[in-house]
Order: sequence, then C-alpha cells, then structure tokens
Amino acid sequence: MSDKKDDLEEEKEEKSNEENKKVRASKILDAFLALIILITVVTGSIIYYKLYTYSKENDSKNQESEVAQEESKTVADLIDTALNSNTVNNTENQYTPNGNTTVSSGDIDDRLVLNENIIVLYNGLILENDKMGVTSLKYIDNSNPSKDNYVVTYYNYENYSFKDSSLGTLSSQVVEGLVKIDNVGKVSISEKYDAIPREIQVINSIPAVILDNNSNLSEYDSKKTIITDLDGNGTNEYILILGNKNTGESKVLLVESTGFIKATIAKMDKSGWDGVSSDGYYLSYNNVEILDIDNDGIMEILFEIPNTSSTNSQISLVKYKNGDVAGELDYTCSLKK
Repeated sequence: MSDKKDDLEEEKEEKSNEENKKVRASKILDAFLALIILITVVTGSIIYYKLYTYSKENDSKNQESEVAQEESKTVADLIDTALNSNTVNNTENQYTPNGNTTVSSGDIDDRLVLNENIIVLYNGLILENDKMGVTSLKYIDNSNPSKDNYVVTYYNYENYSFKDSSLGTLSSQVVEGLVKIDNVGKVSISEKYDAIPREIQVINSIPAVILDNNSNLSEYDSKKTIITDLDGNGTNEYILILGNKNTGESKVLLVESTGFIKATIAKMDKSGWDGVSSDGYYLSYNNVEILDIDNDGIMEILFEIPNTSSTNSQISLVKYKNGDVAGELDYTCSLKK
C-alpha cells in the first residue's frame, strides 16, 4: 500500500515538473518573440530617423542651391541689363536698314518678323516693308558707317520663285554719295524664311470663273493671270494683268476666289505713255511680284510703278487678307516726260 502511494506521488511530481518545463519554455519563447519585436521596432526607428535626417539635409542643400542659382541669375540679369542698356545708348543714333528702330504691323496685323531690322531690297535698293502703300526705293548713304550692315547674305526671289542666296556687295558710286547693293536678285531679303509659302501659277488667259462674272474683260488682247492663295485661307485669289492694244489701256486687277473684282491695283491709259515709244508701253507681269516680305504668312502684291527716270523708283505694296485690302488702290501710272 505504501509502495503504491509512493508511485502515485512520483507520477504527480513528474507531471508537475513537465508542466513547469512547458510553462518555462512558453515564457522563454514569449520573451524571445518580444525581444525580436523590440529589435525590429528599434531598428526600424533608427532607419526611419536616418532617412528622415538625410531627406532634410538633401532638401536644405537643394534650397541652398536654388537660392544660389537665383542669386546668380539675378546678378547675370543685372549684368545683361547693364550691357543691353549700354548697347541701346551706343546705337541709338545709328542708321537702321528701314530708317526705323522698330517695325510696326501696318494696316493689317499678325506680323511675324524674325529680325526687327529685316532688310528687303528691290533691284538692290532699300524697300521699306513696315506698312502697305506706295513707297520710294532708297539708296544707301555711302558716307554712313552703317552702310556695311547691308553687306550680308540675301535670299533672292524673281518671277514668283526662290532664286538663290548670295552675298550682297556695295556698288560703285551710282548717285553722288549714294550706292546700292549688287550681286542680289530682283527682290532680296536678309532673313531666311519661306517668302513664297504657297504655289504661284501664271497663265496666259482669264479663268472662266472670272469671265462668267466680268464678260467685258474678254476685250483685252494681252492677258496674264497670276493664281495663288495670298492669305493662306485655302482659296485662290487672282491677279490679272490686262492690256488693250486698240485703246492703249492696261491695268492690274485683284480678283477674289468667287470671280468678282475686289480692287484695281494700278491702271494706265494711252495718254500715260506719250513720247516713250511709238509702240506704247503697257503694264505687264514684269511690274508685279508676289512675295511675303514681312514674314507674316501672307504674300503681298508688289507693284513696280513704271517711270522714265532712273531715280525715284516706287513700289506699291498691297496686302489681301480674308476679304480686306490694305495699301493704295486705283493707282494711275503715267510715263509722260
């Protein structure tokens, strides 16, 4: 009996020891997990702090760099302003190609000029292109230091097409103290851009759409029609050069795409060429060029006014845009001496 009791007691004691071992193992495991969690949290906190500190330092450096750049720009702007101010003061009284220090848009806006002092020449003489109307071609003052400004590369146009580019040269004396530019085309521009942005066609007849609305035009013997989209709106305009050998009359007409005459650009009757020749003189397509001379995308009509003198040559500039016409119209030409 005593032995059984002892065995039961030992069994209980063993169970108690095993349970205690399990409890201790559980506590050790819990403590280990808690330690791992603690280490993870501390490590994460350290990494976050390091990243946050690095980010702050980086932002501070960037701000300092931006401030330095802004200060540098400010100093550079001050220097540029001072230099530009001196340049303006030094060149204020210099002769400019068009006789102006600025370029205005004239009667129709939307000018897009690559260079404020764009130079346009007609037969080597200065053609002012800042407004529409009749303008006199100008020689260059050979005594002016700025005359060398005209010795530049020109882009040459003639007969409604681009011809070539060439270096302009000052001519020998033409008029006392005055010269022109040689080695250039009929119309020459100092800026490289597409001065003929749309196709130009010349035919020796009058289109049917015009005759249908103006049957009286068929009486002219000499007929030339220039066809092009002057203003770039997708429809063609017509420039008619007409001559009547019986009456001696000749004229240049601007006709809209509808076939209706918009304006008479120039006209000449027989009395206008008395004494010039027995055969007479008629306005011809040689008097007309179509060219965008101010780089606004609209091609102007350049009408060379005929005269019997080698000086005082004049060009009439006409601009057509969406039904509006700018420039002098109904110009009456005369070749009387």
